[in-house]
Amino acid sequence: MGDAGVVAGGAPPYEMHHATGLAAGAERLAAGDVDLVLMDLTLPEGNGLEPLIRFRERFLDIPVVVLTAHGDDVLPGQALQAGAQDYLMKGKITAELLSRTIRHALEVSRLQHALRSLSFLDGLTTLYNRRGFVTLAEPHVKLAQRAKGRFLVFSIEVQDMAGINQAVGYEEGDRVLRDVAEILRRCFRDSDLLARLEGGAFVVLAADAGVDTVGVITERIGRHAAQYNGMTLRPYSLTLDVGCAAFDASEAPAIEDLMARAVEARLGLAPGPTPPPESPSAS
Repeated sequence: MGDAGVVAGGAPPYEMHHATGLAAGAERLAAGDVDLVLMDLTLPEGNGLEPLIRFRERFLDIPVVVLTAHGDDVLPGQALQAGAQDYLMKGKITAELLSRTIRHALEVSRLQHALRSLSFLDGLTTLYNRRGFVTLAEPHVKLAQRAKGRFLVFSIEVQDMAGINQAVGYEEGDRVLRDVAEILRRCFRDSDLLARLEGGAFVVLAADAGVDTVGVITERIGRHAAQYNGMTLRPYSLTLDVGCAAFDASEAPAIEDLMARAVEARLGLAPGPTPPPESPSAS
């Protein structure tokens, strides 16, 4: 693989070290000076996601590109959810593809580190803010374009947030927003991107999700909102309006375009992969 080229512009070709399993790999990583790991998901210590999960428990900050069997359409998406930055299918690896994948994985890892900075987080809910969401969503768009993947963008708005603030005050209104953030955490996976944009507006990127899951996700949001309303008596009822836009690789839309489409779907201004007519909002 020595002709795979330059990992980053102006840098010398990379060096590759081989380890026969997790134990040997961990020993090599402990010595330092490793920027990225190429991990075969068939190892002496286990197969499938198990090696990746065990690796992530010890080495959270080192980017990983997993190697999967050609034709396996399920495991790559699961590996991304389990913490890999990218994947390659064995038997389909070229020098150019390897070099590009390494650059992509390093960039995703760099962005993930940057997003730990408070400048990318919403101080009230600790979800990402708009800047953090757009920054981390861009690699999802690029990966989906390259691999003809799929994902959904949800727009979620607290109905009549101004009325809630008037009824209970801004301090209690802030508590409502924190509670909505917690509801969304329960409704989506750890691999999904959750953000509060402003006021009562939230956005979620549901990774590796298709239009067939829109109804299920919307119903889940509605169920959790109903449980919230039933927990105690309040002078307001929490209603979450939901809209959704699906990524289409043939269009190659920017993340801001998908966010706008999800808002339009929520407002009924544009067609989209919205839930059935009987549940256009979650309350």
